[in-house]
Amino acid sequence: MMRLWCALLLAPAQGSVDTTISVSGVVRAQHEGVARWGLFLPAPLVIRSVPVNWISIDPQASGVANHEDRFVQATGMLRSTDSAGAANPELVNPQIKERDPEGMVRRNVQLSYTQRGVVTLAVTPTHFARVDSAGHGTGARPLVLFELTNQGDTPLHLLFPHSEVLCVRVQLRRRPGVVVDTSWAIVKPGVQRTSIVMGQRYRMIFELPTGAAPLPGTYELQAGFCPAPDYGAGTRFEVTR
Repeated sequence: MMRLWCALLLAPAQGSVDTTISVSGVVRAQHEGVARWGLFLPAPLVIRSVPVNWISIDPQASGVANHEDRFVQATGMLRSTDSAGAANPELVNPQIKERDPEGMVRRNVQLSYTQRGVVTLAVTPTHFARVDSAGHGTGARPLVLFELTNQGDTPLHLLFPHSEVLCVRVQLRRRPGVVVDTSWAIVKPGVQRTSIVMGQRYRMIFELPTGAAPLPGTYELQAGFCPAPDYGAGTRFEVTR
C-alpha cells in the first residue's frame, strides 16, 4: 500500500534545513516568472504540519527536462528556506528515476494484425484520505495517469470531432444502497486528430476531481479514448476517509 503521507516534519528554523528524502511524483515545469522545474506530489509532503504538493528542483540539476510529465522517484537533499513564515522546499542534487505508479494496470489491445497497442492506467496514490481524523484536509491530490503506446506496424489515427479526447467514468463499489457514478470527458479545445506512430506514446495526466469520489469506499475508474473506447482500461482505488 502506498502511504498517503510522505511524512517529513521539519522543525521551525531560520535560514534553511537540509534533510535527505525520497518522494514520488510528476516532473512539471513552473512558468511563473523564471521557468523552473518541480515535482508535483499527489501524496503531499508534510512540512511544519503543512501539506505540500510542490517541490522545486535545483536549477543546477541536469537532465530534469528528460522526465517532463513522467512519474518518477526522486531522491536528494530537501532544502527548506523560510520566506515570510512559509517554507519554500527545493530538492538539491536529485537522483531522478522514472517508475511505474503502484497499482498500474497494463492492457494489450489488438484491433487488427497491424493495429496493436498497450494501454496503461493508474490512480496514484491507490489509497488516500481527503480529511484526517480531526476533519482537516489532508492535501491529497490524486492523479490519473493514462498512456497508449503504439506497438503496431502502422500509425494509429484518432479523430476527435468535438475535441473530446479521453472519456472517464468513476463508480463506487461495495456500498449497497449508495450510488456514485460520474462520467466526464477531457476536452482539448482545437484538437481534432492525432496520429501515434510505432513506438510512440500518447500520455495524459490529470487530477482526479473531488466530486468524482466524494465518499469513502472502493471505486472503479474506466478511461479510454472517446472515439476509440477499445483503447482503454480500468483500475481501482480507495478513499479511506
